[in-house]
Amino acid sequence: MATLDSLRRDRERRREASRLSPGVPPVTIPPKRQTVLPPLPGRQAVLPPVPTDAVKLSPVAPLDLGLLYDLPSLELRARFVMDGFLAGLHRSPRKGSSVEFAEYRSYQFGDDLRRIDWRLYARTDRLNIKQCEHETQLRVALVFDTSASMAYSSQPEKLLTKIDYSRTLLAAIGLLGLRQGDAFGLSVVGTGLSDYLKPKSSPSHWRTMLAKLDAMKTGGTTGLMGGVESLAELLPARSLVIIASDFYGDAARLRQVLRRLRFEHHEVIALQILDPMEIDFHQEANGIFVDSESGRGLVIDSAAAREGYLKRFREFLAKTSTMVREEGGDYLLARTDATPATALGHYLSERERLL
Repeated sequence: MATLDSLRRDRERRREASRLSPGVPPVTIPPKRQTVLPPLPGRQAVLPPVPTDAVKLSPVAPLDLGLLYDLPSLELRARFVMDGFLAGLHRSPRKGSSVEFAEYRSYQFGDDLRRIDWRLYARTDRLNIKQCEHETQLRVALVFDTSASMAYSSQPEKLLTKIDYSRTLLAAIGLLGLRQGDAFGLSVVGTGLSDYLKPKSSPSHWRTMLAKLDAMKTGGTTGLMGGVESLAELLPARSLVIIASDFYGDAARLRQVLRRLRFEHHEVIALQILDPMEIDFHQEANGIFVDSESGRGLVIDSAAAREGYLKRFREFLAKTSTMVREEGGDYLLARTDATPATALGHYLSERERLL
């Protein structure tokens, strides 16, 4: 029979081998670090009309947007966002040994190393996490707006379009959900609900979602509200609904949709994806401005129109954020020239609250 010392030596030898083997995730404990997220707005807070420079998101950590733009695939962009900012931030809100053991699941990068069963590892050479009866699986519904207005970028040579920024953000949230054991699904909304992926939690499911996100093109008029109404018929009970859109549409109908989701006990995070040009209107040159959804053009003197435009756009932002919060949801303005990490912080905060 093996002695305790021999078992310890065997465990250390296996741990060293795992560091050298490309097929086994690393188990070394990372150095302690502190990452500070900006304070999240209160759920009932009302956003007043604000100067345009106040709507910029404070970055959680430096992000090379040029590198993000240059990465050749959606998977690489999602991993770049995740690995650079949120690996190791989340800790389970429930700790302790007074809960009853339920089952094992495979270790995934980002899991708390304290929950690994090292005795099982010594016997099987596999990393497994203990799951207990108090743990629940969060169901996350990701809503992807593909209307024509999402194809816009004021600086196409260095900034992602709104739809590419949105798909990168949703892919990163899906990756975070996968690492936390949450079930996540995808709903593609253009003129209506055009595709629906049922919430699941597996690496193959995440890659299926990536393929759908990557394949979707923009086009047509905004049908976000109708699409979300159709989605409400399919959602599992008590889901977290994350909507990534510019929210150009019928404000009254938006309130009705949000009210229905709240009535059916779903939680909502509204991510309003906007280009800096839409928010700041820094363009000085005159020209023809074309509605990307209707195709109608309008000749505008930018200098003369800027003050009135900014006033009306601030009112639009304030109305949208106030409406979402009044109906019990969370709202976040995400600029395409700012880090996506703040939006991921909102997801983590909401997940902690719901579990």
